[in-house]
Amino acid sequence: MRPHQTWDSVNIMALVAAIASLNDETQVTNGRRRNGETRAYLTSELKSIGYEHIPSQANFIMINVKRPVMPLIGGLREHGVQVGRFFPALPNHMRVTIGKRAEMETFLSAFRELTS
Repeated sequence: MRPHQTWDSVNIMALVAAIASLNDETQVTNGRRRNGETRAYLTSELKSIGYEHIPSQANFIMINVKRPVMPLIGGLREHGVQVGRFFPALPNHMRVTIGKRAEMETFLSAFRELTS
């Protein structure tokens, strides 16, 4: 990771924690499993209410919200839910990072309220 570090991008404690995490095979395996399970839960719930997403193996998904996304991002913020930044090339898509199951439940609750 050091070759990718710039002078102000990552503090030394974060770098040490990242290296330790990557060296722990159990952590990497469990993290991938939990991320996959939570992503499957989130995308299933979104599909059940009529929202599709761009397929992803990353730690985030891009949800087609079927309307300009900026008002929805603002509404989620007012509900205490932070999502990714606006992508001009995808004005009707919202970037959502896969978090813990409870965080995704909070997101879904606010999302349902704002899109119903």
